[in-house]
This record gives sequence, C-alpha cells and structure tokens, in this order.
Amino acid sequence: MYAAATDPGRVRAQNQDRLYADGSVFIVADGMGGHAGGNVAAEVAVSETVASLKAGHEPEEAIQTANRSILERAAIDVALEGMGTTLTMALMDLEDAQADLFNVGDSRAYLLREGRLTQLTNDHTYVQELVDAGSITHEQASTHRARHVLTRVVGVALDVEPDHFRVPLQLGDVLLLCSDGLINEVTNAEIAQVLGSKLPQEAVDTLVRMANNHGGSDNITVVVVRLGDPDREPVLLAQEGQRLAEAPQVVPQTERSLKTNRIPSPLPANMTERSAISRPLIRATLFVFLLVLFAGVVVLAIDIYAQHSYFVAAFGDRVAIYQGRPGGVLWFNPHVVDLTNIRLSQLAEGVRSQIQHRITEGSLTQAKQFVRNATQQFHSTTIAFGGIG
Repeated sequence: MYAAATDPGRVRAQNQDRLYADGSVFIVADGMGGHAGGNVAAEVAVSETVASLKAGHEPEEAIQTANRSILERAAIDVALEGMGTTLTMALMDLEDAQADLFNVGDSRAYLLREGRLTQLTNDHTYVQELVDAGSITHEQASTHRARHVLTRVVGVALDVEPDHFRVPLQLGDVLLLCSDGLINEVTNAEIAQVLGSKLPQEAVDTLVRMANNHGGSDNITVVVVRLGDPDREPVLLAQEGQRLAEAPQVVPQTERSLKTNRIPSPLPANMTERSAISRPLIRATLFVFLLVLFAGVVVLAIDIYAQHSYFVAAFGDRVAIYQGRPGGVLWFNPHVVDLTNIRLSQLAEGVRSQIQHRITEGSLTQAKQFVRNATQQFHSTTIAFGGIG
C-alpha cells in the first residue's frame, strides 16, 4: 500500500514540488526554489519521465529525455531560462523483491526496516561534497550556509547523471521519498517513529502536518510505500517469502532489467493555485480615508524593507552584491554595493544558475558569506583537479 501528498508549506506562495505515484513508479521533484519556472521544471520532469517509461525506455534514458525537455522549454521562453529541478524516483519490482532508485539533487529516499531508518540516496549538494571529502562534519553540514547549493540538477546542463541504487526488499519495509521541505523540519527520529507506527495515508498526513507545525519553510512532498506486513497485508508479496528474507543491502548498479512497459498514464496534476478572495464593497470615502491614513506608514515600511535587503546576482560576467529587492519595490530600485572579481564562468553550473536568478539574503554580511562560499567551492574544485580552471 502507498500514499502521497504535496503541500506548499507556510512560507512559500507557490508549490514548486510535483509528485507521481501509481503503485510501481514513485517520483518526487522539487523545482529550484525561488527561481523562475521551478514549478514548470518539476512538472515537465515528472510528466516526461513517466511518459518515457511508459514508452518502454530505460529509467536513465527517461530522465535524460526529461532533462532535454526542460532545456527546450526554457529555450523558447526567456522567462523560464535557468529553471531546474531535483528528481528522485523509485521503481518497485515486487516479483524480484527489489526497488531501483534514481536521484538527481537533494530530494531523498529512505528505507525503514525493523525500526531503523536508512538514507538510501546521496545529496548532490556542495556541502555534501565537503562532507564526503572530510572537510566538514555532518553536524557542521546541517547548519552550513551553503547546504542548499545544488551541484547536480535536472534541466540545467545538456546531460544529467542520476545516481542509481538497487535495494532488496522484505516484508514490512517502508520506503519514503520526500523533498527537503520535510527533512529540513522533521528529524530522522521523528520520521522513523511515524513510519513505524502508522499506515501510509496516516503517515503521510502526519509528516506533512509535523513539517508545517515546525515552520513549513518550504514546499513539502511525501511519498510512503509499505510492503506487505503479515499482520496487515496477508496477501501482498506472500509468494516471495524466501527472497524477501535476504539481508538488507544497497548496491550501486550500472546494469538493470526493469519491467516498465505497463505503467499507466499519469494522473492529472494536483494544482495548488488558490482562487482570489472576494471582498465586500465599502464606501469610497472610507476607503480613501484609510488609504491616506496609512499611506505614510506603508511607504516607511517599504523603504525599510527595500533598503535592508540584499541579493547576489550577475553584473555582466561578474558576481555582485546588490542592496534592495530584486526588481525593485515601487520607486526603490536596487543598486550595486559590492562588485566582486569573481567571474560567473569560474563557478560550478549549479551555483552559476542560482546567481543568474538572484540569491536573496537578509543582510550584507550574509550576502558576502554566500559569495565567499561560492569562491571556496571554485578554489576547492580547481585544487581537486590540479588547478585547471
């Protein structure tokens, strides 16, 4: 049995997450947060991947097709330039008692077995690369300012390389796919407790609610798949007892033989757009009076808001820090306060794409810290490759 849900959270005005779930194929995609067309990228990634699988193509080829489709869509609409998305996919093969997992970005897959929660996928982030290199600890990574800087995204480069893991399954296993809107708000211990004590639909509802109660700072997408439990699902996988008893292991795969030619058509997307709120008529004189009364307060608030905001963006081919809000607020236009010597061409694709679409920070200090992180990544990359830039 399985269940899935996506929720905009409590902070984002738009839900840029998308999901797909049909019993054998499960996908979570998280459009690049705050970027133009992130929701479009996620929608295209899911629909094109599923359509390609349905046509009989191999999973990695399906993801490549989705990658090309996003690039083509962006090429014909300048407003969508630079859009991208994460993609994490599980293909369930109950006959062979295994799941094939594919991921690009930092949406994750977890496995709960006998009360133990294991992360199956690897995050494609700058900070995770620092952890893998031994430069920082997992504890430092959890609070690092660049922890959300992606190094691999669907729809940004001409080719994308998904990770692939094959996971043997057994009765009672619970598979979780989720966007970072869940893992940023809910601890692993809390996730394990919910997955181990609740059936899929209740588990999904509980995890979404917990993420919102803890802040809901990002879109939240959760997919929970529970393999037949003898006490709750006596029929599911009953004939696979011998193979399902194998010891758990996660094995990277380069070859596979997956049955993906009978996937049903995708369901209609569950859109999260809200209808406009109707307002009763009020007398024109009262409206004008209130407008005049609060105009001064509003202008002052906007001035404070605009002049105490900063963002990192491109200035020609150089990285610059601007004061103000991207695009300006009323007559308060942003202006450059620090033009760095860092060239966009020197940065990794993921960082370059983010800067091209502007990174908003709460203070000048935070904006400078982001630039230092980007510079550090560039230096780390050049050192790793013998100084070749």
